Amino acid sequence: MESQGQDADFAVAAATRIAARNRERERKDEKRSRRERILLWLCAPLLLPAAGAAAGLAVLDGAGGDLHGWSTASVALLAAAVFGLPAALSAWLARRRGRLEPVGWAAITLLAEIALLFWVGLIALDLGPR
Repeated sequence: MESQGQDADFAVAAATRIAARNRERERKDEKRSRRERILLWLCAPLLLPAAGAAAGLAVLDGAGGDLHGWSTASVALLAAAVFGLPAALSAWLARRRGRLEPVGWAAITLLAEIALLFWVGLIALDLGPR
């Protein structure tokens, strides 16, 4: 009889510990999910496109507004870095959100960056070829 009472107490204590660990794990998962969601919504449509466009415009302005003297490989590398890196970072930030959503976030980042680079940088600030 004594053994069954101890076994029952041990089982109740174990179940209580397991439930407490599950609650703590769920709380941490919710906190991580909220942090990732906020970071994604700040970076993908705002910060990453602005940083990429600023880098591209800085290189373009530093070259006198024309990349004519650059080699084709250098221009291709610059375009890949300026446009590809922010889009890849956006997709990485959305990596836990399914298969299609990271592609959508990368497209949003790329389109926002193109808009910033051409419309704001080249037209509004007149940083293009002179």
